[in-house]
Amino acid sequence: MAQWNTLLKTLGFTDSEAKLYLLSLEVGPSSVQDLAKKAKVSRVTTYAAIEVLTQRGLMSNVQKGKKTLFASESPERLVSFVQSRMTQMQTTLKEVEGLIGDLQLLQRGEKPVVKMFEGKEGLIAINDDILKSHPEVIYEFANMDALNSVIQADDLVPMRKQFDAKKVKNEGIITFSKPLTPREHATFTQIHEKEFPFHGNIVIYGNKVALSSLQGKNISVLVESEIIAQTMKQLFRLAKHGAEKFKK
Repeated sequence: MAQWNTLLKTLGFTDSEAKLYLLSLEVGPSSVQDLAKKAKVSRVTTYAAIEVLTQRGLMSNVQKGKKTLFASESPERLVSFVQSRMTQMQTTLKEVEGLIGDLQLLQRGEKPVVKMFEGKEGLIAINDDILKSHPEVIYEFANMDALNSVIQADDLVPMRKQFDAKKVKNEGIITFSKPLTPREHATFTQIHEKEFPFHGNIVIYGNKVALSSLQGKNISVLVESEIIAQTMKQLFRLAKHGAEKFKK
């Protein structure tokens, strides 16, 4: 019987269910008290196991006088139960195959993680995240006048120093009312706000994209997605190429 006990467990039976099913086949119709005593399990456990086995069509009860006796159905019923379980598993397998893409996205971390911030603190939080992420390159679309209206230059200086200390390369396409310094010219491509007006800020770094509104209520959204970040990097390269060609 030990082999059957193991086999029943592979079919989803608990230890007590397997034990009581086999015992009931052996002893025939019995009361809950007798089954519990012979199986050496509690009456509560016996009742629970009988209920499950009855739902599976593997056990039934009969009335004998005032007593209710329980007995396992013919072993052929077990074959029917296994066949039904196989049919259910085939259906489940098709559902798993149809939805496996969701798990693959989850495993590879491709399902975007989105965070939202408000106000100046949101822009500072994004800069802090950039430093923690240790990117090699930051790609940025920025309206510097709008950015400076939200974050003062005194707030930006320490951040820039930390970027320099970590040797983070910065490439940007910006609009700015002031002329760029020689150092800024080496980093940023300047475009005219009148020709290309926008009042936001986009920063691409690592596998993240941060988008900020710099007009009205300041809202920043941070999206973590390898695919989205890679797409935005290519768009930046295309925009920079077009901006430099347009200037010429």
